[in-house]
Amino acid sequence: MKLPFRAFALIALAVYTPLLGKDKIDKAIDLTKENLRPVFVRMSDQLIVRAGEYEKLCRKCSGKPRSQNRKEVLSLLRVKADDSWEKIAKTVDALEEKREIRAVHRFWIVNGFSCLAKPAAIRELAKRDDVSYIYLDHFARPLKKPMPMSGNQMASMKEVLAIWNKKQSEAILSLRIPWNVREIGAEMAWREENATGRDVTVAVIDTGILPVPSLIRALAKNPNEEFNGKDDDGNGLIDDVFGYDFMSSTGYVLDTTETMSHGSACAGIIAGQSSAKGWQTAIAPDSRILVLKGGFDLRSMEYLLLNEADLVSMSYMIVNRDLGQIRGLFRNAFEHLSLGGVLAVGGAGNYGPQSRRAMPAGKQIGLPKDIPCVLAVAGVDRNLSQLPFSSEGPCYWEGVRFFSDYSKSNPLLKPDLTAFPSGYPVWNATGSHELRTGWKEIEKDIGASLVIGPAGNSFSGPHAAGVAALMLSVNPELNPWEVSKILRESAINLGANGHDYKFGAGLINALAAVRAAKN
Repeated sequence: MKLPFRAFALIALAVYTPLLGKDKIDKAIDLTKENLRPVFVRMSDQLIVRAGEYEKLCRKCSGKPRSQNRKEVLSLLRVKADDSWEKIAKTVDALEEKREIRAVHRFWIVNGFSCLAKPAAIRELAKRDDVSYIYLDHFARPLKKPMPMSGNQMASMKEVLAIWNKKQSEAILSLRIPWNVREIGAEMAWREENATGRDVTVAVIDTGILPVPSLIRALAKNPNEEFNGKDDDGNGLIDDVFGYDFMSSTGYVLDTTETMSHGSACAGIIAGQSSAKGWQTAIAPDSRILVLKGGFDLRSMEYLLLNEADLVSMSYMIVNRDLGQIRGLFRNAFEHLSLGGVLAVGGAGNYGPQSRRAMPAGKQIGLPKDIPCVLAVAGVDRNLSQLPFSSEGPCYWEGVRFFSDYSKSNPLLKPDLTAFPSGYPVWNATGSHELRTGWKEIEKDIGASLVIGPAGNSFSGPHAAGVAALMLSVNPELNPWEVSKILRESAINLGANGHDYKFGAGLINALAAVRAAKN
């Protein structure tokens, strides 16, 4: 199949030498028993094949605007996936007929497919030259068919839509700006550089949001979908008006948690608009939020890229679990996502050496925050002192197939940046403060409360997402790796020796980053 464009810099890739069949099967896959096991079959024809190619392609693509790179990368990823599937489809069909594989689902964010497979099928697939590796899929879950929402869920989402449809006022740069927003320089960026996050969409993969007007007004709406129990835009999903829940396979994106709305807190830090009493929690008050549920689900990544998200904020992370080779699959996906124009950010974790959940050095920052192109953000208090729970680096990739580039002797420097993980108001479930010692409600609004007390580096990550949104609102064609570089270079150094394993490059500096983004 010919590419829909004449020339594309990303085509110039390293030559891939196929592995032998037995070397292409993850050693974690038990082939001694005949039962089905979850696997991911990675095809050979990838945009990025191995470590080092992402950086080379970033250099090649830096001369082009982000919108052009997004269009070309998205097209190329899908062309590669379609071409590979055309070649392997008959083999897959035959294996399905023999009941040696089932539950096949294709992907393009990494060219390949997930399935449940028996040993004979795994061995047969591994012998093919167009298959590069077969992973044990540690994150496999049954993929449900898209479902209409229940009656109560539909009614709730229609209420959300009614609030969203009311006149959208300009973001109020009120006097009730939390100290964390001021301290990282966001308010100065609004007032001096007119950087408010306008026309920037941030995907938030978390628990969903509470139906509070401050967050509802910040939602990004799918213009081609309605709440009617149908797939109006033909993307295979039902009622994905404000995002999608890939775990339940519905368009219901409200948080059902009664004690802690993690997604609301994070979304509010990024884009929470003025509350009834004038509290504006947002770093980027004019940005828009795309709500997703389904961490470690590659469908979430494909969805946000297709729906033109500019950034993705993630709170999920795995530590103290041997993930084996599957780490390489997700690094592959996030590097493709970055080339497609989406910067991924998240908190570095709460597993520092003095945490009650302390992990050993080198294991405190886990997947996906340990991926080089994903920004991991550590935490300090208002006095800029390291918080005891804040995770420290470094990170290692030694022994990961295709991506074994950071060894004990040459570790990956993480975290990347630092922000504030506690001490300011965040949106939470009404009444949640009554269940936690030291939490204080400062305002109760329709559907949620503003609470001071919740803490964790999950709230540091959204600070970086918010500042990146400010940068893209003044220079929308910055590529993700360029945004990342500016954030690091403009940060306020907190460590004795520059970029270090505690604070990364230092405290995020919104005003300096926005000014650098303009140049």
